[in-house]
Amino acid sequence: MITTAKDTPAFLNTLVAALTKGDIIALPTDTVYGLACDATVLETVERLHKLKGRNGKPFTLFMQKGSINEYAVVTKQKVIEYFMPGPITVILAKRRTVQLPCVADTVGIRIPNTDFVMALLNSYGKPLAVTSANKAGAPPLTSARDIAREFPEVEFIIDAGKLLSEPSTVVDLTKTPPVVMRKGAVPIMALEKVYGHTVMLDHGLQFNVLFVCTGNSCRSPMAEGIFRTMVDEKYCRVKSAGTLYLNGMPASEYAQDVVREYGGSIAGHRSQPITPILVGWADLILVMEYKHYTSVIEIVPQAAVKTFLLKEYKRKTKHNKVNDPVGKDRTFYEQSARDMLPSLRFVAHDVMRRFAT
Repeated sequence: MITTAKDTPAFLNTLVAALTKGDIIALPTDTVYGLACDATVLETVERLHKLKGRNGKPFTLFMQKGSINEYAVVTKQKVIEYFMPGPITVILAKRRTVQLPCVADTVGIRIPNTDFVMALLNSYGKPLAVTSANKAGAPPLTSARDIAREFPEVEFIIDAGKLLSEPSTVVDLTKTPPVVMRKGAVPIMALEKVYGHTVMLDHGLQFNVLFVCTGNSCRSPMAEGIFRTMVDEKYCRVKSAGTLYLNGMPASEYAQDVVREYGGSIAGHRSQPITPILVGWADLILVMEYKHYTSVIEIVPQAAVKTFLLKEYKRKTKHNKVNDPVGKDRTFYEQSARDMLPSLRFVAHDVMRRFAT
């Protein structure tokens, strides 16, 4: 049955009764839809495993924030306090006294930042075992109707319209430093700002760096090309873009020559404007001037936490720009590259230390 989300006592009581008798429900979160059941009942959890089409992999627990300490050993409390409720899943050590059919020695805990889910958790009182609303290996379903077609066995589907957000960020807080297991809605740089130190990225993840200048024909392609020679592409992906809407233009001849001197190549480069998709792709955005910073933030205000002037990144300097060589002779391009070089080396080292290579 498809119904709209309501946090009225009568509606919540209906859902509590359904969960108590072992029903599986589909509910909207602050990222994607999830399939949920009572986490304390083995038979119900096994039904959810069968419905999902996977065996053995633990489910995430949704619970009240005040209950976390009851089920898990809390560590890195600053991260929990700042980001929860919100689009993050934290992995903690399970308390030895806790026996739940859906977790092992560690437990993933999530508290979506929606009034409806928090009201349901408060009403139910027990943790919910939750997984994204899709078959194992398939992308998350984005609408209640899609869920109803794919999962006719689900008793209640709470409709909140299309949910197209990326999934929650998953971070293992049992490790020091914390390890990001899945990139998601909480940026890596936001995690590091709150934690106070660099975090690690799990095997198979990559760190995405985006360089931005004005036309994407001189400074940012040079930065991209030189930076590629400093990092392992297995761990770090690099792109560049411009704040002007210029598409498909090659890098300037002098920019290509200078990058070649540093052992790189931007012969295949074609200019592109910065877009919300590119901003979302990037884990770190490095710009050449303050006006580029404001352009990025105008497109995606939330990107402020991961956007920096290249020469200011983790340094105590202000408005330290890289001069634009466009329209000038080759010596200006060479000077721009020399000007960027110490910062590029610093960033490359900073990126690569997030991986246990």
